[in-house]
Amino acid sequence: MLQYYEQRYPEYEAIYAKPERQVDLVWLEARIRELTSYKCVYEIACGTGYWTRRLASFAERVHATDVSQKLVDLAVSGCASDNVTSETADAFNIPKSQNFNCVLAGFFYSHVLIKQQSPFLKGLAESFLPGTRVVLFDNRYVEGSNTAVSRCSDEGDTYQTRLLSDGSSHEVLKNFPTESELKTTCAPFLRDLEVMECQYYWLVTGIISD
Repeated sequence: MLQYYEQRYPEYEAIYAKPERQVDLVWLEARIRELTSYKCVYEIACGTGYWTRRLASFAERVHATDVSQKLVDLAVSGCASDNVTSETADAFNIPKSQNFNCVLAGFFYSHVLIKQQSPFLKGLAESFLPGTRVVLFDNRYVEGSNTAVSRCSDEGDTYQTRLLSDGSSHEVLKNFPTESELKTTCAPFLRDLEVMECQYYWLVTGIISD
């Protein structure tokens, strides 16, 4: 997965230009703005920095993290604001912190194995103080707009076969949880849980429980 995203970065943000997704993308950005404005945000899996740049315009500060140093450097280089810091970090091994009141992961949850979703959320709950807001958002599957699912594992995880412009082919884990699945998985770790959906995206927000 890491190799794929480091190879894909020059063409990654093309997904945000898909005409059919523009209305929903505006909706998604508006929800994120509402939830993160004036907050100190710890961003998981910042990738190329598409959301880092937007967060920097309305959050008090943003700490962009990714397991790839290459992507972290790319994300920060695109930010004109001085309220962005960064580091390489594993989403499953986040150091305990009292310096953030919001943790956000965009388009990461779909790349987490079903059996690792609860451990991931448990890790967030243990790494940040109770009362910290959590914001997760990702794709919904829409026939004709998403890459078709090419394989489903015995555990229920789904995979796509993706082609890059350099001609390489990659099998990528890409899960599409339902609203009820999101609620069931997130409820043990988050209070005031809310799941929002539009045609192309979903967003979950809640507060880390005491």
